[in-house]
Amino acid sequence: MRKNLKFGILAFAIVSVIVTGCSKDDSSAPTISLTGSTDETVSLPTVAGNNAAWTDAGFTATDDEDGTLTSSVIVSGASDVNLNRKGIYTVTYSVSDKAGNSGSATRTIRVVNDVEVFAGAYNNCTDTSSIVNNYNATIITSDTVNNLVKINNFGAFGNTVNLYATFAGSATGSTITMPAGPSVSLGGTAYFSAQYPANSFVVTGTSSSQSFTVNYQWNDGAAFEVATSYFIR
Repeated sequence: MRKNLKFGILAFAIVSVIVTGCSKDDSSAPTISLTGSTDETVSLPTVAGNNAAWTDAGFTATDDEDGTLTSSVIVSGASDVNLNRKGIYTVTYSVSDKAGNSGSATRTIRVVNDVEVFAGAYNNCTDTSSIVNNYNATIITSDTVNNLVKINNFGAFGNTVNLYATFAGSATGSTITMPAGPSVSLGGTAYFSAQYPANSFVVTGTSSSQSFTVNYQWNDGAAFEVATSYFIR
């Protein structure tokens, strides 16, 4: 009887050693799969504030040992996404399994002004008005309204003069419109009185070349003059 007991204990010990020796540590990180694109591009609204709130397309998380971990995923950065303001936003998804292994994924949301290609300095501008021939101007794209830009030093009227223009797009021939009237000051008694969209358009709007023309009328306080500004770089 005592002999049989010794054999039983020995057999249990051998089995325990075999089972323990065959067990492996869990070193595999869980995987997060994002539904939809991981790099989204959204255009600004044509009216400030008109874009809806960003909606996450969804995600799943799995682990080779723990199975589905979707409900344990922590999402950060989602509340910062603002589809009504230009910028690049990053949403991060992270999860850990029972062994402490962690996995993560990111989704990028780019909120853009579709005429961003025109932003920057224009150092080869010309104007047919009587006040100037060559001049420099700066184009600043709106952070909140799509296709809207601000033109600084329009027509060489000075760096304090900023006029706003709406581009129909960046393709060649896309029309350009600008608000006009006696309330649009060009400094002193001068004002921007009219703009002609039919003769104001994009000449080139590629990544390597940007140029456009604006046909307008202005008044120096005494008389009207029709002129054309060419923005080239």
